[in-house]
Amino acid sequence: MKLLKMVVFAFFALLVVAVRANPLPFETVHELEESCVRQGGLCVMKSDCPPENIVFLSGTLCPKQQHLGVTCCYL
Repeated sequence: MKLLKMVVFAFFALLVVAVRANPLPFETVHELEESCVRQGGLCVMKSDCPPENIVFLSGTLCPKQQHLGVTCCYL
């Protein structure tokens, strides 16, 4: 039982360290738009989204912000 507690503690400690080391860049996330969120993405500046993570579907998934250079991106 003591070993299990140590393993669980170590797991959560590593999880906290991993999340703190790689936080989600909230400054790049713009207004959430339902069409993008339904596809599992977030509306971010196109320059902040790696090309392989851009959501390509017919139509735009961030129509309110498209004029700002925002695209739907899997993060």
